[in-house]
Amino acid sequence: MSEAKDIVQALGGEWRGNYGLTPCPICQAEGRRDQRGLSVKDSGGRTLLTCHKAGCPASDIFTELRARNIVQGHGVHLQRTPAEIEHDRETRRQKRAKTQRYCDDLFSRAVPITGTPAETYLEGRGIKVQGRKLRNTLRFHPNLKHSGTGEYHPAMVARLRGPHGQAMGLHRTYLRPDGSGKANLQGGAKMMLGACGGGAVRFGPDRPVIALAEGIETALSIGVASRLTVWATLSTSGLKGLILPPPPVAEVIVIAADNDPAGLAAAEDAAARFEAEGRAVSVIAPQSEGADFNDVLRGAAHE
Repeated sequence: MSEAKDIVQALGGEWRGNYGLTPCPICQAEGRRDQRGLSVKDSGGRTLLTCHKAGCPASDIFTELRARNIVQGHGVHLQRTPAEIEHDRETRRQKRAKTQRYCDDLFSRAVPITGTPAETYLEGRGIKVQGRKLRNTLRFHPNLKHSGTGEYHPAMVARLRGPHGQAMGLHRTYLRPDGSGKANLQGGAKMMLGACGGGAVRFGPDRPVIALAEGIETALSIGVASRLTVWATLSTSGLKGLILPPPPVAEVIVIAADNDPAGLAAAEDAAARFEAEGRAVSVIAPQSEGADFNDVLRGAAHE
């Protein structure tokens, strides 16, 4: 059996001939059967790991696999010549640039969400926004390929930005055709594309006071209720790895955590790091265990 297949089997994933899909051991540590954020394959005697959920680095994933005794010393490359190292570095740079161009082109072809299934989806979550005001951050694509299945579905597309406001990768939420909910797709309805580490989906202008949340729906819920600028970090690992711009932006941070063990732990870790940077930080969470602030918004709408 190949190393890739061993990893997929150990993580409870599914092998598909020459590659496998499985929960990412970092951003999907709970390992649910419906989670398929990590693709694993053998290539030229090496195991390739790609996290489509949160863009977790392969080196971090290998470290976690070694900690779980799933692999023993794997993922460490043999010593290479300087020329080989430089060639690999340039190849990766070109690949990143190509992926970024694709992300930019895809986002430019998407449209504002007003009157689309993406607007219907958000309204179904109790979120009413002005699509044109969000057009630089959140758009709709009517027919986007889902890498897990190869099928085409409508999708809500969000642009991530880095600490200096630079365009980064994209987050895609695949939807049912009528926008009544997320599409039921093997591999998950939410996927990342391109460079995402350290970035966030930014709703609102740069301000001294910024709220942070994990999910897009949660972030928009906070924005609707408070009028704060809110950034969606997209996962617990995204929250812990977020790189903030220098002050005066984000001098005061409000972390709107999901009330679950992973969400609360990530919020506390991030808060400690941001406080060490000299920022004022507070952490808030819903009272109900397992809830996020979109649950709170929808609950308030029905009261």
